[in-house]
Amino acid sequence: MTSPVASAIYYGEPTPPGVTATTFGATTNTKIGIEAVFAGAIIGKAGANVKQISRLTGAKLSIREHETDINMRNVEMEGTYEQIERASEMVHQFLQQRTEVAPQRAAAAAAAALGSHNFKTKLCENYIQGTCTFADRCHFAHGVHELRSQIY
Repeated sequence: MTSPVASAIYYGEPTPPGVTATTFGATTNTKIGIEAVFAGAIIGKAGANVKQISRLTGAKLSIREHETDINMRNVEMEGTYEQIERASEMVHQFLQQRTEVAPQRAAAAAAAALGSHNFKTKLCENYIQGTCTFADRCHFAHGVHELRSQIY
């Protein structure tokens, strides 16, 4: 007789340690909720990160819309408990790397723009003609009020 605990209570969750699966090599599935802005980091360019996680762990991964929150995504994983556990660790590593690198990149870009000795020292000719596509990111002044003195 099979254990009703493994098939009823833990439906949709990895089989916890100590509870035997109902069949040898049984697969299960689980979800990890992540912020939507991090979905691209998990997917990677052309799906490279998801493919790498699947290849290294044996778990199948997919990113889907969250059921109730438009600012969230679900990372769905299917495989054995061990495969899902390893894949989950890798997803968390990608998220940790992403949250550590993003503020550093933003700070470096801002410092480079402000550190440029020509930043906002000349009027933007494209803005005057109404064709500047850089908006707030433009290194040229969009009016006399933005002009700075040249720093040497």
